[in-house]
Amino acid sequence: MKQVRSRSLQGAAVLIVLAAALTTGCSGSSAEPAASDAAGSDAAPEVSSTPKITTRVETPVPVEAYLLTDEQSAALGKAENTLRERCMQRFGIQFHEPTTELKGPKYVISQYRYGKLDPAVTAQYGFHVPGQHTASDLAKAKNAGTDSRSNLSTAQLGVLRGTTDPSVKSGPGGQDYNGQKVPAGGCYGEAKKKLGNYQDAPVAVDVNINSFQKSTEDKRVRAAFAKWSGCMKKEGFDYPTPIKADGDPKWAGTTVSAEEKQVATASATCMGKYNVAGIWNAVDVAYQKQAIEKNAQQLDDVKKDIEHDVKLAAQVTAE
Repeated sequence: MKQVRSRSLQGAAVLIVLAAALTTGCSGSSAEPAASDAAGSDAAPEVSSTPKITTRVETPVPVEAYLLTDEQSAALGKAENTLRERCMQRFGIQFHEPTTELKGPKYVISQYRYGKLDPAVTAQYGFHVPGQHTASDLAKAKNAGTDSRSNLSTAQLGVLRGTTDPSVKSGPGGQDYNGQKVPAGGCYGEAKKKLGNYQDAPVAVDVNINSFQKSTEDKRVRAAFAKWSGCMKKEGFDYPTPIKADGDPKWAGTTVSAEEKQVATASATCMGKYNVAGIWNAVDVAYQKQAIEKNAQQLDDVKKDIEHDVKLAAQVTAE
């Protein structure tokens, strides 16, 4: 069965998802593992080795093999836009679908998964990410096609969306335009049908989120958090976990205060002193491997679907 995946605006979206995970993934201050972890159906996995992670995560986490990369997402988005434009041209309508890809640094899932680790960077950016896009940037990119659509007549919008009803996103089509029948869902629907609904497979998303959550509740990571917290207290900052420090509401917004820089730099220094990110990564990866083994067949299908879709996208844009 075909899995469902997507990373529209992936570069920025990933950062937002991880920021939410870092803020909410470990809400308690206890150094003990959560009851759900201790009594769960899957025993806490053994860690084969613990990497030394100082200023950045160098190795992708295993689940990244089952999620779209920035490049793959961009290729699929470009192919879908191409199919929409060709469909509209078939009806004699000149239409260009603007790209919604945000320009800026590319990020991978693991890069800031365990927080901000480089004191040299935190001294300048605090807990913020260099080049990070704001919610406003995302909204503007998402609506980038508005101007192009606003130039279409009501009937032409019906070709694009399969309906002329502005309150309905996608209609049944079937109406005549220039002697041709509009496809179901309009040209949007036709492109989606040909290319598929390329979203991240739920099974892969679950592995990604659940391993992170379990790792924050694991007694090995909690012990590392406790050492980090003690180190932070010596620097004059009282936080139970790096997640709480990173997610402090005081750091909301785009302005980086002197206090944020101080706290973030102290956090990065304490993380490095006790190899918190290395321990955290080792446990997180162990939970991911456990889940990947448990869902091996589904995830193998996900990888095949990604390869198929990316190949199809390349064929579309090469025509």
